[in-house]
Formats: sequence, structure tokens, C-alpha cells
Amino acid sequence: MDANQRKHFGFLVLIAIALFTLYALPNAAASKNLAMVQVFSADESLPLPTVLRMVAPSGSLEQTAKNFIFYGYYPYGLVYFAWSAAVVYPLQWLGLSGNTAWVMLVLRQMVSVLPMLAALMFLVFLQDGFRTYRSYILFVFLAVIPAVVQNNLWWHPDGLVTLFAVLTLFFLVRDRLRFGAGFYIAALACGLAIGTKLVGVFFFLAVAVYLLLGIVQKKASWPRLLRAGGLFILVMAATYLLTNPYLFFASARAEFIKTMIGQGASLSTGYGVVYAKGIIASWPIVREFFGEAVFILAAIACTLWGILRGTRRILYLLIFAWFIPLSLTVFFFSHFKFQYWLPAILPVISCVIVLFPEKPLETLGRPAARWFVLPGFLLLIAQFGMFSRADLASYSSTLFRERENPAVSFYTAVAEALTPIGDDPAHIYYDPNMYMPPTRKWTAATTFELLSYQYIQEQKFEVVLLQQSRIRDYLNPNAVGIDPARFAENQTFYRQADVDELTGFHLILSTEFGKAFVREDIYRKYFESSGLP
Repeated sequence: MDANQRKHFGFLVLIAIALFTLYALPNAAASKNLAMVQVFSADESLPLPTVLRMVAPSGSLEQTAKNFIFYGYYPYGLVYFAWSAAVVYPLQWLGLSGNTAWVMLVLRQMVSVLPMLAALMFLVFLQDGFRTYRSYILFVFLAVIPAVVQNNLWWHPDGLVTLFAVLTLFFLVRDRLRFGAGFYIAALACGLAIGTKLVGVFFFLAVAVYLLLGIVQKKASWPRLLRAGGLFILVMAATYLLTNPYLFFASARAEFIKTMIGQGASLSTGYGVVYAKGIIASWPIVREFFGEAVFILAAIACTLWGILRGTRRILYLLIFAWFIPLSLTVFFFSHFKFQYWLPAILPVISCVIVLFPEKPLETLGRPAARWFVLPGFLLLIAQFGMFSRADLASYSSTLFRERENPAVSFYTAVAEALTPIGDDPAHIYYDPNMYMPPTRKWTAATTFELLSYQYIQEQKFEVVLLQQSRIRDYLNPNAVGIDPARFAENQTFYRQADVDELTGFHLILSTEFGKAFVREDIYRKYFESSGLP
């Protein structure tokens, strides 16, 4: 970079540091224990024990290695957990690994916020090279996209996946069809994306297009392209295997395959009930996290314009070739979640930079440019305003979520309602988004599966805590069970809970948030004598 680029880069780093710091307040909130983390995000609470086990003192180097390699939570690759463990290690050394609030702050900041800001920085460099005012506009605009903000408010692998996807594009573009070191570094980044969350497999079209461009532009012969393509696959596959070494062991590999089959089934159908797929079904989430239809269509149009008329056609062609297969998958072959689309749509949105001329005064002097640039600029200003309003609401709700969340107050009400039990032990079932901190007198368990009488009886629960919204969701007339016979049993359970007539249980508490039932024998032993209804 020349002096001008270094200057702009320095200012952008300062902006990134300010944003990084800004996220620390909400990312430290409402995380006093694992139960509270689970209330707000099961995706964070479920893998957290894995990371804590990886950094816990093990007594020997061999056991430490085993804890890392066979970490046991295989929906995500070792890259995600290894980096998470690495950033938590300092807390272990300081004796703070038992402080859940500090652990979650570090994980959210270092595993989600930092990689995402780095990904945005690389996108800005791809589009403008830190050369003009446009770098500031694009970086800030990308940073306020609600999906980016929401991703920065939790601990999840999508920040890393987005960074690896952007790095793959970055090194392909920087290679300039030379099929040299940059091409194979892109293969390494692609392998990391696969090894983290399998998303990198969708680069097949972009890499194929890149190889084809080598022939069309006469940059390489067919034999050289075949060798380059083969080496790309080899480097990518080697990176994937070396970053997931448990795959070399039969038992862990079998568990991984089982996990992937289960994940694939859940993503393609749903969890317990069938989730709708397609653009129409996904549109409310798309609009909430990525903007209005006219804005998204404008971003796609800018990408196509860059392919057809721009001076950096390879960049835009690779972005579009990466965007297509992943987008088709997340819309039509899985139920849509905002984080699934992040690695694909952010590079496309970065293409709106074409609406900002490098020399605005000179360009806007031409009438044709005014018809194109000014409406696009006004569209981005309007969308920026809507993004900012949504971001402020999201930031505020996250910052104060413990104080305002009904799950915490419901737990207080349940504890008071169970006063007649005293210090005697109780075995409690609670729905996943309920607050249930560990106590000495109660044992508690939850499940993400739909409930049935068989499960409640087999687990011998004495208290059952159900969330009202969960009951309503599963009694929705439009809900379709993946297994119709089993779903009918589930609905029988929820239908009776809805009318406060859970067989074998007695209702002791009902609020807008949830219901509490105690088993009949427990009710007769503790509650009837107390005169409670």
C-alpha cells in the first residue's frame, strides 16, 4: 500500500476499534451463568461446556491433546472450537474460566466481532483498495447491516466462516489468473471455511469459473489448468482434514457422520415440525436482517453491472458465482436463518460501491451519471437510516435483556410457587428458553425435542415448566410434523397442557410467559396440606 492507502487504512482501523469496543457492553450482559446464556441463545449454551472442557487443566499433555482433538461437539469443525479455546485460555490462566460473563464476552468479541470486522475490511480493500472516500462509506454501511450487528451479538461460527469466504475471494482476485501462490492460499481459506461449517463447498462454481477464465483469457493451457484445479482440491481437502484430525479415527468419524446426517435432516425439514422453505417463506427474515427488496435487487444489479461494464469484472464474476449456489441452498434446500446467508450476501452488498464514483464532482457533471448515481445514493441513504434504527433497537434490547426478559421473572415466580416443597429435592423439566440456574436442591433437564407423556414419565419429572409460546407453536393448525404419528402424540400433550389438564399433573402457576405443573403425588404431599389451590 502507498502512503494514501496506509492513511485510509489507519483511519478504518480506528473505526473498527471503536465498533469493537461498542459491542463489549451488550456482549457482557445477561451472561451471569450458563442457564442465563441458554435463555437467550441455546446455540451458545450448548457448545460452551465443550470449550471449557478444552481449556480445563487435564494433568498431562496427552490428555490435553485428546480434549482438543476429540472435542465431541461435531456440528461445527475444530477450527471454531480451537480458536474459541485459544481466546479463553488467558481466562483459564487468570482463574476466570468459571466466570461465565467474562467467558461469553471474550468469545463473542473475539470469535464473532473480530473476524466479522476483518471480513468487512477485506471486502472494502477488494472494492476500493483503501484509496478513496468510498472505503469509509462502504465499511460503515456494511457494519450497520442488521445481520452483521446481530451476528456480532452472539458467539457463533458465522463470523469466522464469513472471513474465510471473503479471504477465498480475496486471494483468487489477487492471483490475477496466474494460478500461483494466491490461488492455493485461496484453496487453504476455502478448506478452512469447509472445516468450520462446510460452507466452503459452495465455492465449486466460483473456482470453476476462475479456471474457465484462465482458458478464455488464454492465461494457461488445459493441462496446466487441470493440474491447478487438482492441486486446489488437494490443498482444500488437506486443510479440511488437518484442521479436523478426529476424522482419522473411526469412532469419532462415525459420530461426526451421524451428527452431519442429523443436521442435514433438520436443516432440510425442520426440528420436530416441517419448516417452510423458499423466498416467500423466508422474506420476513430477509427483510428484517438484510433490507428492503429494492435494496437487495439493487445490490444484485450492481454486481451484474460490474460483470458486464465494470473495470474489475473478475471480482464481480467471482462474487456472483459464489453467491448463486449458497443462496439457492439456504432458500430452497433448508429453512432460512440470517446467518446462513451472511457469507454470500455481504460480498454482493459490497458491490453497491459502484454507485459512488471515485471522482464524484467530475462524474456527476455528466447527465447520464446523475440519473444513475443520485437515485442509487438516495436509496442507500434511506436503507442506511432503516438499518440504523433497527440496530439501535437490537443493541438496546440486548444490553438490557436480563432486566426485561420474562424468563427471569418467571423463574422467580416458580421458585415462590414451589415454596411448599422446602429443601426437599425435586426433578424438574423446563423448556429450553426458560431460566433454570443450578441449585443444590433441584435437578433439572431440558430437551429441544417435542414433548410427550412417554418422555415425561420415563424421566420421572416431578415438576414440568412449559413456555406458552412453545405450546402455541406446536398447536398451530398449519404446523406439520416430520413424523405424523409421533407429532400427534406431541400435540395431545401440548393440547392438554394448553387447557391446564396435563394428565397426572396439577397446575400451580400460569403467566403470560409459562406454566408450572407438579406431579399429582407431589401436589398431594406438599400442596394440599398447605391450602393452596
